Formats: sequence, C-alpha cells, structure tokens
Amino acid sequence: MDNPWLGIPLGDLEGHMREIAQAQMTADHFEALLRRYAPSSVAVVGCAGGNGLERIAPEITTRVVGVDINPVYVEETRSRFADRLPGLELYTGDILTAEVAFAPVDLVYAALVLEYVEPSMALPKLCGILKPGGLLSVLLQLPCPAMGEITPSPFAASFAPLTPIMRLQAPEEIAALAADLGLAMIPSPRLDLPSGKQFQTLLFRRP
Repeated sequence: MDNPWLGIPLGDLEGHMREIAQAQMTADHFEALLRRYAPSSVAVVGCAGGNGLERIAPEITTRVVGVDINPVYVEETRSRFADRLPGLELYTGDILTAEVAFAPVDLVYAALVLEYVEPSMALPKLCGILKPGGLLSVLLQLPCPAMGEITPSPFAASFAPLTPIMRLQAPEEIAALAADLGLAMIPSPRLDLPSGKQFQTLLFRRP
C-alpha cells in the first residue's frame, strides 16, 4: 500500500503548517540549533518543501542533506534551495530503507517524524547517519486532551489518510531507546503553541 504522505499536496501541507503555527515553531527550533552548534553539515529528515532550510547560513553549514518520501516535495526543495545552498544533497525515499544512504553529518533534524515510523527501527538509522560527536534532534507532538492529533485548519481534510499510521510517541520511551544506542541526552525545552498543542524537543549526542 502506498504511503499516505505520497498523496498530500505540498500546498496543503505548507498551508496547514502555517495556519496552525507549526511551521514557524519548527523553523525557529531548527534555527536555534544551528546558531548554538554551528554544524558544518546537517540532514533534515522529512524535508517537505524545505522545512526550515531557509534558516541555514551556507557559509557555516556547507553541506545540507534533505530526505523525504514524496518526490514532488523533494523536487520543490531542489527548485527553491539549490542555488542558495551549493552543498545541497537530496534523497527521495523511506529513511528506514537502504535506498536512502549518505555520508554522516554533524546534525540530524527529525521534527514530527517519529509519529509516522517505528522508533525502534528509525533511531538506529538516524544514529547511523551521525558523525562521532554528532547531534540528533527530535521533535515530538504531545497528547492534547482538548484537541485531536491533527489540528483543525482549512487544509486538515487532506491529512485524514494519515490517521491510521500516526502514533504519538512518549518522550521517555524515545529517550530510553536512544540510551540503548549509547546516545547521551542533552536537556532541551518543551514548546507550546497558542492552540494548546505542546511539543517536546529531544537532543542527543553520539559518542
């Protein structure tokens, strides 16, 4: 069966994320990591049409990897950012499969990704694309009793096919899996949106 992400128009995805303020939140969080750690290489897993790549300073982060399962998203990222980011590498496919393989990076950014994959399979893969001493940043959506997992917006109907595969992950369980892989946890903040939705950031360093 095709992955539901293959059927969601990029315009609906980006419109939804802007409407519910998650696009700004994730881009701000990504930029904060870039400013604090100044990685020379970074991979954005689930890059969609860019997903914060505009916040990268190419004179500092000289190698940028984008990965997404939707080829339309990847080509739009290429169109938008190939000239601005000379070190851009783009890969279409499932991050869990062998078809997506590239040299390790200093920072892997995976925002709202683990909700759609099996974490016990994804975390070893993400760890494997980190350089020694590299950082893995994960952003998780937390349960919100007053609202469904998909926040209402004019574009929300496009996301109905995701409901069967979306699973919110407990931060402590992700932290335990990371510890089993030898990753060291770095304290990181919770992010709150005006809608009431809350998100936990997790940051790990590979030895």
